Order: sequence, then C-alpha cells, then structure tokens
Amino acid sequence: MPVTIKPAPHGANAFNTETCKPSPNARELLRSFISDTKIRNDHIIQSTFTSLDPSSQIYASRNGFVDGAVSAYNQHYHLTLRPDDIWIAILAQLNIYINAHSEELRSMFVDHAGQKHLEIIDLSDIKGTAKFGVDWGKFSFKMSKMIAGNIKDASLREWILPQFSTTTKVDQAVASIMMMATLQKFFSYGCGVMCGLPSVTLLGEKEDWERLAGKAERLGTFGEEAKTWYGLLKPVLARFVKSFDEPESEETKDFWQKIAHRSGGGSGPSYLSGWITAFCFWGSDGRSFFQAGYNPGDKPEMGSMRRPTPVLQLDDARYHRIETDAVPPGWASVPVKLNDDGIETDCVMMAGLVGTKYSSSGQELHRKTETGLDTLSIETGWWMY
Repeated sequence: MPVTIKPAPHGANAFNTETCKPSPNARELLRSFISDTKIRNDHIIQSTFTSLDPSSQIYASRNGFVDGAVSAYNQHYHLTLRPDDIWIAILAQLNIYINAHSEELRSMFVDHAGQKHLEIIDLSDIKGTAKFGVDWGKFSFKMSKMIAGNIKDASLREWILPQFSTTTKVDQAVASIMMMATLQKFFSYGCGVMCGLPSVTLLGEKEDWERLAGKAERLGTFGEEAKTWYGLLKPVLARFVKSFDEPESEETKDFWQKIAHRSGGGSGPSYLSGWITAFCFWGSDGRSFFQAGYNPGDKPEMGSMRRPTPVLQLDDARYHRIETDAVPPGWASVPVKLNDDGIETDCVMMAGLVGTKYSSSGQELHRKTETGLDTLSIETGWWMY
C-alpha cells in the first residue's frame, strides 16, 4: 500500500491560483513549454489532453518532476509521486545522453549505419477516432515492438516500458514515444495510411519501487558517463524503497528534506542542489553538469564565500549543483512521416513529464482552518501534431 512520509512538522500551504493560470486546452499546454519548437501543422492530431479545461488544474512545466518537486519543497505543498514519474524522469535524461553520444554507443544497439526507416503499414489493430483514423498512442506502442525487432537486444523495450501497479496506458505510450526519440539517430519512423514538503506520498506498492531500483541498474551499462549517473541515482532509489519500511524515522525525513536546496540569486545566478540533481545529470545539449572534484567539489560547500552551496552526500555519492534556469526537459520528441495515399505530412510525437497538477488533500492548511489546493502531483502525457 502507499506510504506517506512527513519530513516537516508544519501543515501545507494552498497553491495561489491568482498568480498562475492553468492551461485552458491541449494546444496552449503544448505551446507553453515548446515555444522554441514550431508546431508543424495547424492542428493537434491527437493528445492525452483532448478534454483539458481550466478546472483540471494542470500547469505546464518543462520538467514536471524536477520543477514540481522543487515547487512543493519551496512552497510547502504535499507531494504525491508514482514510480512511473521517477522512471520517466530517468528516461528523459537517458534520451538526452544517447542522442548526444549516438555514434559511440551505436554498436551497443544496432549494426547498421545511419537511420533505418521503420514504417507501420497495417493499422487494422490500432484504429481510432483521431486524425487519419488511428489511435496514435497504440501506434507508438506498436512502433516500440518494431524497434525491438530491429535492435541487438530486444529486451530493451521491456526494460524501457514501465510495468508498475500504478502504470497507465498513458505511461506506456509516453515511454514508447520516448523510446522512439531515444533511438532516433538509428531509426526514422513512418506510418502509411491506407485512406519542502509537509508530506510525500509514494503511490503503489513497495515492490513497485524495488522494481524501479532494479530496472535502473541497467543504466550503468551505457558508458562511463551513464555509470557515473547511476552512481548518483542508486542511493536515491534505495531510499525511496526504505521510506516504505521507515516512514517515521528521522533518517527518512532528513532524506526528503534534502530533495532540493536553492542558493545564490541577487545579481548573480541562482543554483539548485540536493538529490534532485541526480535527475539533472545532462543538460539539454547533452553535456554533463557533473564534474568530479569541481562540481561537486571535495569540500562541504562550493561556490563563493558569500553565497555558498552545500554539497549533499548520500553513501559514497556527492551531488552537483545546476543553475535554476538550466533544468533539462523532462520530455522527448521524435519526427514521424505520414503517407496518406502519396501525400506526405511531417509530424512530431512528443511525450514526457509535461506538467504539475494541484488538488486538495482535504486537510486544514498551515495556520488556517480551511482547505485548499495543497497537493502537487506530476502529470505525464503526449501529443501528435
């Protein structure tokens, strides 16, 4: 059963809906965090957010997990997490790494040079009501099977797709699209159309979080940088599991209190540290933030004497810091070419941790006798446009 840890003794605050407005529809949610990416068509073909409206209380985020966790910590919201949220955050980082190092890793995945084109022609088992009569979530799932049949180790697909007790069909589609994006330097894809936390609640069972920690072990086989990254993730994932056994222990509460630390600011940059940076190992350009001996340094603090940043250590792992505006994306995108009776349309599939959602726990707010939107959870989703 789920477990709730209460790291801080105080109650929660309510989210201020006056300072930030929820996304009114799927198109505006998409535009809000890919403003640097052109929406190629004049419409969204399909999305998990088709029925989105302001009452859904979903707010766009470039990285739902990192931004959401830091916001919950700083603003004193209850935080609800699923193993799927953590796994998709890991896949988002893996996507950046493999695309940045595709040629040195190529022999690990495929034997061919360049991109091999994979195209799904038989759509009889993935028909839907979306544009072109296809369920594009099922398309991504079917494409992930085709990829598995064209790589050296077909078990990669089973490893990538989450199978926790909390996993939804949306999560499976998100992971399938992220698999397509992660291997896009090796494959192109097509479709022929015949016509601070008051509390943290870990959802699911302890076994789900043990399975998450076990799945992550494979990350260390993808090269030296990935091995270093796994060294940072391992102590964090182990403490997720331990939270089920000792939710009331001071050690567990202390771990969750160290999820994030913000320092600096003023006329200079502000920095984010804490174990949340294990999910920010690579920037969007594929370069690692982690620099052993420098970031993090060998001392308890790093940075200037006026604005030092504490260095967190869990077991043998020491955690780096990043500038707060350098949080890498928690989503991935991949081009897909549609062929509708000879008329080709260039489209994009995009998926990941795309927002945060606010709800009420029903508990009284901190120093108030009323309830409010005091609980933050992570929102996953996908688009085809």
